[in-house]
Amino acid sequence: MLHYVYLINRFQLHNKCDELMEKLREVSEELGRDYEFVISETPEEAQKALAGFRDKDYVITAIGGDGSINHVLNAIVGTKNILSFIPFGTGNDFCRTCVESMENGIHEVDIIRVNDRYCINVACFGIDADMANDDLFIHSKWIPRTMRFNASVVGHFLRYKKGRRLRIECKGKVREGYFATVIAANCRYYGSGYNVSPQSVTDDGMMEIFEVGSLPRIPLAMLILKMKKARHLGSKGLKNYRTRSLVVSSDQPFKANLDGEPYLSDRFELEVIPKGIRLDVHKDVILRGRV
Repeated sequence: MLHYVYLINRFQLHNKCDELMEKLREVSEELGRDYEFVISETPEEAQKALAGFRDKDYVITAIGGDGSINHVLNAIVGTKNILSFIPFGTGNDFCRTCVESMENGIHEVDIIRVNDRYCINVACFGIDADMANDDLFIHSKWIPRTMRFNASVVGHFLRYKKGRRLRIECKGKVREGYFATVIAANCRYYGSGYNVSPQSVTDDGMMEIFEVGSLPRIPLAMLILKMKKARHLGSKGLKNYRTRSLVVSSDQPFKANLDGEPYLSDRFELEVIPKGIRLDVHKDVILRGRV
């Protein structure tokens, strides 16, 4: 029988902890699960708890947004552990793909290695990474959780000029110039529901790349709006292709965003790791575990 570990981070969930734990007890007992709660009061305690599971063979359940899933992924990749999740975040974009495209059960899914880190949903470089990394908006207690990314979009769009100068290397070809953004997608959604990669498949060994050149503000705004409903494919200024590896670099260090988490470097080497993690998906647990 699988053993389920529910990671409860009080520093994220605050007064929702007791309600969430009661829901998880109820659904876990209905399903006959062997389970335990691991409660952390600080990020340091959470990291220490994750380190203690590396030699186990458990289902480790991240409770939070895409960033929380990313932290657990990076802690257990290369072990016998299975990844699972309960959505509680500003975006929950990885959850959207799983609920839409997966049946209940354990799936082997691709992940993307980015230098010495891994991501499971989307890696982005450019204005959208700046939007997702901006704590002024993304972690603001004054902006409703569902509106934080949209607020960041508006703020960064008003300051946008011509993008960032990047060097893109793929399949022996090199392109260099100004880009509004470069997106490497393993799943369909990012940015709180923007359907950037509707054709992504989580176990095909490929990532979808979207390059947006240095567009003026109005065309860029129109393209961003189209992404919400997956109407951007084929748009002017957008280059879309599939690959197993990619290099994005610049003369100066800049921040990327991996599953909602910032990562600073001047060179990002991306490679798909086919079926790099086992993922446990149970839609009833996902839906009933929300608070």
